Amino acid sequence: MTRGPGGKSMTRIRRNGAFYVAIAPFLVIFLVFSVFPVVFSFYLGFNRWDGFSDPEFVGFANYAQALRDPVFQKAIGNTVYLWFWSTLVTVGLALVLAVLVNEYVLAGKTYFRMVFLLPLLVAPAIAAIILRVFFTSNGGLVNLLSGAVTGTPSYFDWLGSEAWIKPLVVLLVVWRWTGWHMIIFLAGLQAIPRDIYEAARMDGVGRWPIFSRITVPLLLPSLAFSIITATLGGLQMFDEPYVLTQGTGGTNNAATTLGMYLYATAFTQFNFGLGSAVSWYIFAAVVVFTVVYQAIVRRSQAGAAA
Repeated sequence: MTRGPGGKSMTRIRRNGAFYVAIAPFLVIFLVFSVFPVVFSFYLGFNRWDGFSDPEFVGFANYAQALRDPVFQKAIGNTVYLWFWSTLVTVGLALVLAVLVNEYVLAGKTYFRMVFLLPLLVAPAIAAIILRVFFTSNGGLVNLLSGAVTGTPSYFDWLGSEAWIKPLVVLLVVWRWTGWHMIIFLAGLQAIPRDIYEAARMDGVGRWPIFSRITVPLLLPSLAFSIITATLGGLQMFDEPYVLTQGTGGTNNAATTLGMYLYATAFTQFNFGLGSAVSWYIFAAVVVFTVVYQAIVRRSQAGAAA
């Protein structure tokens, strides 16, 4: 008697029953805590819901409301500013440090990895407290140093300044994440064969041409990974500006990011529909940037290979 497709499937399930039982807990957790929130968030983006009453379908009203909100518009500008400068400084500084450690540290590279990675192990709240010790208006180390140099007491409110709060957030991000990116670059540098450098030096090639024409092209995969991960973190930035401004976003929302705006609308104002719409805006921005950047990297690699 020939079995149909359904019978073969049931036989396969019975034969591999132990396997399905073993993965069932993970599958349930994945569906409940990963798949369901994404699907439900997409559904809420088209509804008005406060978490208690029945959802009310409003179409694209949440997406339009977000675009019309001046705070949302300012959050976009703040997020782009923080992402661009934190990524530029963090990745650039990490690359320089990785090259220096790789070239000039003959022993103890593990020690430097550990030291530069330590800031990442510090909780954002503790890191913000450390930064406040330096930049608080009353008794901050920077103001004390300024007063000692000028001879007059300084009480400048760095954290309350619209002009300075974003650079301070960038400084906090750079301090926390430079070590992590440095380890990525150091691993990439150590994977480059030393014979290439020795051959270039024997041909009389200088340090800068070696770096720009050999190191950087061979380090492109690490650079791509580093910049993409920095972008993912930058466009979703929440911890650093939130703890540094104590959840206020700074004076006139000078440091409010898209992540903070999402949190405020969803969990402070209980407008989960608007919060879901904002989350999909962030998701779209991340996807667009990732696709564009990967296309640029592939073109650069193809040009280098040619």
